[in-house]
Amino acid sequence: MGDTSTYRMELVTRLRLATDDLTWAASAMRPEELVYKPTDQEWSAHEHLSHLRDMEREVYLPLLRWATVPEMLDPLDYSRRDWHEHRYDPGEPVEAILDDIARMRDEELTIFRELDDETWTRFRTDTRWGPLTCQWIAELMYRHVLDHLQGIMALRQDLHLAAHQPTVGEREYIGGRA
Repeated sequence: MGDTSTYRMELVTRLRLATDDLTWAASAMRPEELVYKPTDQEWSAHEHLSHLRDMEREVYLPLLRWATVPEMLDPLDYSRRDWHEHRYDPGEPVEAILDDIARMRDEELTIFRELDDETWTRFRTDTRWGPLTCQWIAELMYRHVLDHLQGIMALRQDLHLAAHQPTVGEREYIGGRA
């Protein structure tokens, strides 16, 4: 196996693991924790997951199909504002979102595993997304899931610390007088 194939398999493995980590992080959260937002401008874990799923459905999977199957249509532009205003459903069960992400991820990983090195590195310039390769798409997907995993883990940390906030009496004992 050459360097390109080795890198592809390693990246596919990391993408699978990061997706599994995302599911682990979200599945351990209670319903009220999933909708927690530190401020109105920040996202809840539910919003992170819903947006990630929307990007997979509307951009990444269609872009990957387009890059590997010549007769597929180039995916449309994506607007986060349009997603939040028109497609985001705050009442949708997280389990359904995670199932959708897992299903799409499985399809994407199957495509990546079946690619030959030439298709993986084929440089495409005939897209509104700018020049790209399948490798670039995989790296973009990996970075995106890591970004949202980081956001969800930050929310979990906030919730963890809030749950362990000492009472006034404890604060006086632990760190001196408040």
